[in-house]
Amino acid sequence: MPIEEIKFVQPTEQKNITDTKNIYPKTEPYPKDSVELTSQEKKTKTVKTKIKEYVLAGSGMLAALAGSIILLARHKGNQISKLYENKLIISNLPEKLEFKEAKTIEEGIKFAKEILGIKEVDKGFTLDAINTANRGLVDVSNANKGKLFIPTRLGFEAPKSKEDDYLAYVVKDIESPSFGNLVINKNYFDEKILDKEIKEFLYTEKGKKHFRLDEETGNIATILRVGCVRPFPSIDLMKLAEKFYTDSSKLSIYDKQKLFYSLQYGTDNALGVLRSPLEHIKNLAWAKRTLFNGTVKIDEVSKLSNDKQAEVLKNMVQKLEDSGSFWEFKYNIELPETTIYHEMGHLQDFAENLKELDVKQWYLNLKQIWKDAWHKTKTGEDISRVGVDEVNNRWGTVSKEHFEKLFNENPKKFKKLYPDLYEFITNQTIQQSAGKVSSYAQTGIGEFVAETYKNMIAGKTIPNDVVQLYKKYKGPELPA
Repeated sequence: MPIEEIKFVQPTEQKNITDTKNIYPKTEPYPKDSVELTSQEKKTKTVKTKIKEYVLAGSGMLAALAGSIILLARHKGNQISKLYENKLIISNLPEKLEFKEAKTIEEGIKFAKEILGIKEVDKGFTLDAINTANRGLVDVSNANKGKLFIPTRLGFEAPKSKEDDYLAYVVKDIESPSFGNLVINKNYFDEKILDKEIKEFLYTEKGKKHFRLDEETGNIATILRVGCVRPFPSIDLMKLAEKFYTDSSKLSIYDKQKLFYSLQYGTDNALGVLRSPLEHIKNLAWAKRTLFNGTVKIDEVSKLSNDKQAEVLKNMVQKLEDSGSFWEFKYNIELPETTIYHEMGHLQDFAENLKELDVKQWYLNLKQIWKDAWHKTKTGEDISRVGVDEVNNRWGTVSKEHFEKLFNENPKKFKKLYPDLYEFITNQTIQQSAGKVSSYAQTGIGEFVAETYKNMIAGKTIPNDVVQLYKKYKGPELPA
């Protein structure tokens, strides 16, 4: 989060602002990426069962078994490599594409196919949706100078379950015929759904406006407090909010999406001061040296846990407000196509790193099966070890129920299965760096990479520690 977005102000016309500390709009705006489960696990389980049957037949079968495993591993590795060669073809688009807003759905689909090179595009797209998708894809292509992995299909559909509130997703299973598909959630192009979501941000539960524009002074006032800061929309964003307050029907779908995304991401960024508290403690202590002189010792605070650092920051902000000032955080316009940036980040990440992990996954599983079989032959003991899951080690997230449940109930097993993911979500330094990107970036390695990639495409300043973490996880680079 750029520090320059946060400033300290003295209250002017806002002395009677209500401090609604318990009002927190929905703060999980990021796509819950839905992917098709690979058939690899089922195949591995079948192989493991067969191998155990061989082992029971006697130790004399081990030599033949070893040969079978080697052949099977080699065959599977070649099969996976061939799939990647066939399905991951880098595009050769012009270095600079010009986005042209379509006037008809057919024109938009034609642009996606002929200009962007997408083989299949759903016919059910609305005009707003196909223009948003094309605009986002053009931005990503231009940032990559035309050299990138483009989706094989552009889909437009509603989630199958009410619990699935993703904004878009890409399919990562190389063995699926849908691999590389980019699917956009049609619900986020439905005016009724958008109106409902926006109202949760712009009004309190009692129907009072969170933001208002003082007609005499032209100042924006707010009754909302998020975490440690009071959020204030930028002038452009406030104009959209005022139009929605006056007559929401006069806003276009695209303007409603800009308002919706901006409030969602803005709220998440405002809460970022608690995700990465140490940096803000340092800045606040420096900016208000007289107020905090000798009371905040940075060396001691640095040794505290993230939660305790957040408490220190909250106390500092309370002291700031008691002194007659408050912490203002600016909400800027965010574009709906940033969701496309995020998902394209996933696709580039899959292309860069998934092949290696898929092959490694298969060899690791076979290696573990062999160890189990040898151990059972020698001792008669069935230890049923579980090999490291390399794929979900990178792309699993604690925002998904399975991972969250395992992490909470059996952290030792979680650490054994997903050592990299375990380090990512438990290391305080890593979490504070990821927290500068977004809350969703903190849930897993793959989401951190996609969120950072999204910000890179959007042209945002990336903090140095975030850059280093991105390089650590081999995030896809943009050409110089």
